Amino acid sequence: WQMIKDELLLPFIDLKTEYYDLGLEYRNQTNDQVTIDSAEATKKYGVAVKCATITPNAARMTEYDLKEMWKSPNGTIRAALDGTVFRA
Repeated sequence: WQMIKDELLLPFIDLKTEYYDLGLEYRNQTNDQVTIDSAEATKKYGVAVKCATITPNAARMTEYDLKEMWKSPNGTIRAALDGTVFRA
């Protein structure tokens, strides 16, 4: 995302962004509130770019010392936006 912004967008447009860290470490620190906050910002601004994230499993629980097995951020955001998945 950083490279896309720096090389493909910012040279051509004045882009104001808000950043929400959806990495497991920060989701764990915020008790996944950051995911909810990012969904609320998406509703407010009507647009978002979301990069790949890890949905935890048992191995990730140990690896990242997670407080709990957080839900998929994709699902949390999709539910907050009343969204759906399209597959072709």
